[in-house]
Amino acid sequence: MNLIDIHTHTRQPESDHIQLVNLFPGGDARLPEQGWYTAGQHPWHITMENRQAALNWVKECASQDRVLAIGETGLDKTTAVPWELQEAVFTAHIRLAEALRKPLIIHCVQAYSEMLAFRKKSDLSLPWIFHWFNSGEQTARELIRKNCYLSYGASLFRPGSKAFRAFPALPASNLFMETDDAGYSIPEVYEKAAAMRDISLESWMRTMAANFRQCFGREV
Repeated sequence: MNLIDIHTHTRQPESDHIQLVNLFPGGDARLPEQGWYTAGQHPWHITMENRQAALNWVKECASQDRVLAIGETGLDKTTAVPWELQEAVFTAHIRLAEALRKPLIIHCVQAYSEMLAFRKKSDLSLPWIFHWFNSGEQTARELIRKNCYLSYGASLFRPGSKAFRAFPALPASNLFMETDDAGYSIPEVYEKAAAMRDISLESWMRTMAANFRQCFGREV
C-alpha cells in the first residue's frame, strides 16, 4: 500500500509513492510512459491571448489515460486576471471533465461561495477535489455533501488556519493528502494527519487508498 500525493508539481522518479503531477499548458502534450498526471489552466496564468491555445493543450493532454483528472483550475479573487475570464475558462474545464468523465482538481482562493454556485449547476456524480483546501468546517461539509473531496497538506502544520481547525472533525471518506511542493514530504503530511485524527498511520493509509479507489475508480 503506497502513500498518495494527490497534488504536486514535481515528479520524484525515485519515489514509490503515488503522485498526481499537475501539468500546465505549454510544451509537448505527449506524456512520459510512467507516472500519473493532471492537466489544467491555473487561473493565475489566463490571458485573452493564450486562452484558446491553452484549452486546446489541456484537451489534448486530458484525453490520455495517464491524466487522471482535469486541473488544477478554478477561481481566485487575489489575482488580477479578470473575473469573467476566470469564470469562462473554469466553465470550459468543467465541461471537459464531464465529457471525459474525469474528476476536477480545484484551485479556490476566497471564492468558496461562487464555487458552491458552480457546483450546483454541474454534474454532481463527478467528483471535485479542492486542493489546498483552506476554509472552515461549515464550508467543508457543504462541499462534501456535493460529492467533493478536500485535500490537505501544509495547512496541517499551521494551527492558526481555518483548515487546521476543521480537519479533525471532517469525514475521512472525503479527504486526500498533498504536498503541492510546499516544503513537507508526503510521509510527513500523512504522519501529521494520522496524529491529528489519533489513528495509526496504516489505518490512515488504508482510508486514503479507499478514497482514491472511490474517486478515480483505480487501485493503488
